[in-house]
Amino acid sequence: MSESLQLIDQGEDVPALDLAPIGIIHRDPNGFIAFVRKTDPQNPPLDRDGKPKKWENMFSIRVSDLPTLPGLFDAWLTHDSYMSVNSFYRAARYLNARTGLPDALRTTETASRLNTCYADIDGGRPESADPLQHIGWRQALLEAGVLADRGIIPQPSIMARSGQGVYLFWLLRDEKNPALPPKAWPEDIPIYKACNRALQARILENRLPADTGAFDVARVLRLPGSIHRKVGRRVEYIIQADRSGGFFYTLPEMAAFCGVLTPALSLPKSTRSLAIPPGPRKAQNPGSSPLRSAGPAKLNARRAQDLVTIARWRGGFLKRGELYPDGTRAHGRRRILVMYAYFLRGSKTLRLEALQALQTMAAKCRPPYPSDPDDTSVSSIIKSVYEDGKFKKYKTEYLCSNLGITETAARDLELLAIRPRSVALEADRARPMQKDVIERRRDFARHLIIEQGRRLSCREYMRAVEAAGFEKISHETANRDLNEIGYRVSERPAGGRRPRKEYNGGK
Repeated sequence: MSESLQLIDQGEDVPALDLAPIGIIHRDPNGFIAFVRKTDPQNPPLDRDGKPKKWENMFSIRVSDLPTLPGLFDAWLTHDSYMSVNSFYRAARYLNARTGLPDALRTTETASRLNTCYADIDGGRPESADPLQHIGWRQALLEAGVLADRGIIPQPSIMARSGQGVYLFWLLRDEKNPALPPKAWPEDIPIYKACNRALQARILENRLPADTGAFDVARVLRLPGSIHRKVGRRVEYIIQADRSGGFFYTLPEMAAFCGVLTPALSLPKSTRSLAIPPGPRKAQNPGSSPLRSAGPAKLNARRAQDLVTIARWRGGFLKRGELYPDGTRAHGRRRILVMYAYFLRGSKTLRLEALQALQTMAAKCRPPYPSDPDDTSVSSIIKSVYEDGKFKKYKTEYLCSNLGITETAARDLELLAIRPRSVALEADRARPMQKDVIERRRDFARHLIIEQGRRLSCREYMRAVEAAGFEKISHETANRDLNEIGYRVSERPAGGRRPRKEYNGGK
């Protein structure tokens, strides 16, 4: 019996994509949605080590291209398919080998909008050792609605039957532009995660099996209209509406409901642009060394960004000697304000903008700074820092010690610069667009040379790489790629003829 006939026998229709919930969740037309799917357990693709893959990326498309999705759905996404909950500012720079479209890109660093808070309730699993997961999806949906009516959780904007369990969504709106979701600023991401965790905790306290691992920015959930292969059931999203047309929340409103502290802190605009997380190192001119002159300014901008994130996490900095909830002893408000001023100066922030940012952070201290007769004024701190003839540098270990940043805190807050060395090394090893992309690009080169039998110059290879959707590469990188796969390209000797290109068969 075919899969479609099996679905009809179980009272389900043939898969049909539902665009409405996707468009309501992803409201920024310039954002990108990433799509992935679980592999067919009967015929899974293999990874480079010959092991079966459980997941495979499909593609990313721009939200404005959603009308083209039904055709792609029929081709690739009918069963066990998932979409990203939040939006990203671009797709991957390389093509997916299976679909031929730009590959799915899902990282916290590339998130552009925080579309919705969410919770995943794991029901419909009678085989589970957890008796809470034996609950059916209808009962889970009913009890979640009761929790919302009692005010234990906010009214969900969307409730969904995920196949076995239930999804709950709380749509977010920007405070200044309610038609769009809020931007995914780095200092807001810990608050977003804390809200998701708090919602899960309230659901668990009321004996519903919320998935405690589902709280991150890059999460994917099942695509509306797709088929849950294991139970042969279609995923359905139910949009809830009130008199104003729907339930929408700002991130501060969600945080206030969940009891998450959110001091109103933000970086100056010029500093924020420098605090973008590091990506692959690029050369200003092909063949030259990477440009490093902006390194100190970027480091200070990231430290300023981290300090704002830590201030939000702490709920404002305390007086010297007082204890934070985790037991860390405060080293004083003035010391931290001086640090912040040096970070702003080091990131080349204008003095007036730095004064305004420092005043905001000082006002959010507990108690607001200055509060005692011997407290130095904020303007005096800025004056002394910006007129200091010798710029004060801080060691990362000193900052972590003063601010109480452990490995766990650094990972949870996703700090960029104020973090223990072990966490920094982990982040370096996980930097995107490095080892995997290089290997994909070299696989592409092997395809051109070996399978098609083409002889390539470096310039031809560079043009082919760019046309295939990869990051633009230099002549030196192209030369290295071809050499690594066994297609030897030597340098032209001074005053001599162009050397012969020899291909050794990939050995």
